[in-house]
Amino acid sequence: MTTPRQARSETTEPMRRARTRFLIVTIAVPALLVAGAVALQLAWLPELPATVATHWSGSEPDGFGPAWTYPALTVAIGLGVPALLAAVTVPQAVPDGFGTTTRLLGAVMLGVSTLIAVSLTWAVGMQRGLDDGADAAGIGVPMLVAAAAGVVAGVVGWFVQPKTELPETEVEPGEAIELVPGERAVWVRTTAVATPALVAIIAAVVLVAGAAVVLGVTSSSATWGLWIAAGALALAAVTLAFRVRVDATGLTARSLLGVIRFRVPLEQVRRAEVVQVRAMAEFGGIGIRLAPDGRFGIVLHSGTALQVHRDGGRVFVVTVEDAATAAGLLSALQRAR
Repeated sequence: MTTPRQARSETTEPMRRARTRFLIVTIAVPALLVAGAVALQLAWLPELPATVATHWSGSEPDGFGPAWTYPALTVAIGLGVPALLAAVTVPQAVPDGFGTTTRLLGAVMLGVSTLIAVSLTWAVGMQRGLDDGADAAGIGVPMLVAAAAGVVAGVVGWFVQPKTELPETEVEPGEAIELVPGERAVWVRTTAVATPALVAIIAAVVLVAGAAVVLGVTSSSATWGLWIAAGALALAAVTLAFRVRVDATGLTARSLLGVIRFRVPLEQVRRAEVVQVRAMAEFGGIGIRLAPDGRFGIVLHSGTALQVHRDGGRVFVVTVEDAATAAGLLSALQRAR
């Protein structure tokens, strides 16, 4: 007879194994790759011109900067981005489970680290002995090789991580609220990311924006780097919180800044229900997400969510408190239509 303790062990052991492999793929291996790449780059610095090529347009370099730009970017992007991803992913995945999307994220991050390490190190190596960075050869072949290496590393990272089965999603049908004929009803709630996730998102945006600015400022043109930084900050700002509304017109979710809006007209609602969402395991994180099973929506945290089945089999999901009332009101309005 299986004891409760044994059952918990059988349930958690695959997740422990998945977490360990995820950290190896996302942190340990990229750390080794980046360490090797940076060691080579630093060893080659004395052989480089004072100003090296940092950007190419076609086969000709058109952006230049100090040689230290390369090791700095290798560490910031090749290791910093995967480390931040792991910092966000693991705390969410431990209670939610390591699903297919988490496995894919780990594989993608290993591929990205490999691409960065190979391409930037090659760019440094091919400028050894040059008097002027403007004489650097084209970057096309190095980028193709780096991209191929990244794809291979990503595939290996996918298969190294174990496949795990997640529990079935808990679904509760929306019990229609009783409305008096002619009565008007409106339900409104605000949903936002939790504080730990918000801190991690801000850190990730700052890292990526900082890397873009550094590369832009140290090259011949800083404009594109500044635009990337501004875009990253703006994207984060408009997706951190949404106002969700259910009324006689259907379901509307609008970002608090009013820039992004999603709407499900009442005539397209086929069924409304309450589900328990595992943000990382099912959707690969938080934000505006698309799950592998085709569900789309606003997933800002794990927990209770309103799930609406639309015409054509489409499903819209939004994580929000008091989702049961929202589902009940949608069901009542759809029935009375």
